[in-house]
Amino acid sequence: EGQHLLLVSEDRPLLVEIERHKHIAPCLIGRHLSGGLLVDPAQRGHIKQALLQFGYPAEDLAGYVSGASLEIALRETTLDGRSFTLRDYQQEAVDVFYAGGSSRGGSGVIVLPCGAGKTVVGLGVLARLQCHTLILTPSIVAARQWIHEILDKTSVPADAIGEYSGERKEVRPITVTTYQVLTYRPSRSTDFPHFALFNEHDWGLIVYDEVHLLPAPVFRITAEIQARRRLGLTATLIREDGRQTDVFSLIGPK
Repeated sequence: EGQHLLLVSEDRPLLVEIERHKHIAPCLIGRHLSGGLLVDPAQRGHIKQALLQFGYPAEDLAGYVSGASLEIALRETTLDGRSFTLRDYQQEAVDVFYAGGSSRGGSGVIVLPCGAGKTVVGLGVLARLQCHTLILTPSIVAARQWIHEILDKTSVPADAIGEYSGERKEVRPITVTTYQVLTYRPSRSTDFPHFALFNEHDWGLIVYDEVHLLPAPVFRITAEIQARRRLGLTATLIREDGRQTDVFSLIGPK
């Protein structure tokens, strides 16, 4: 709806209740002629969190920016000569996430057991979307494993892949970083300096590896980048802080 998003429901009394809710009202701009509620696009993630806590999770069909394009193909043979192809369930995971390119796809969490090749699913999504991608991982070991897998199993050249870590600050078409780097800040009185990474590049996709380990501060920035496609990968959705519902509201459904 122009520069606004539209929150709609077939239950009109529910919309009235939502409009008056103290935690949701700040995200709203007013009423549309159709009866729906106008939402500030910058509040897209925050209102989804608030609606979930209210007991009415929203289906987000507002779509996503394409991001800068990048040609990505999966190799048929890895660098050491082994044949490579996605397994049936890995391809199914890619297809479910992509959803034919419709607004019903493009964000969500793929849950597969350990050893099932979640990284390979991520590579399949990269090849399907063909765009600049930011990959968040739980450790520098995991980050470098992602870089190895991208080089080994896709056509992406080494100079298009960047490691954004304590040692290097490379921002390239595919950039791999860690939650630890993102949540670093010089002191408690300062903000998180590396959060700028989310907005200083035209990402078409953000991958959250081991999404059950997503640090709480990253929820905040994730709420603010809802126009980017988001893929969560994990073997479990159990979190020590009990914020599994935030994972679904901000990254997407299982």
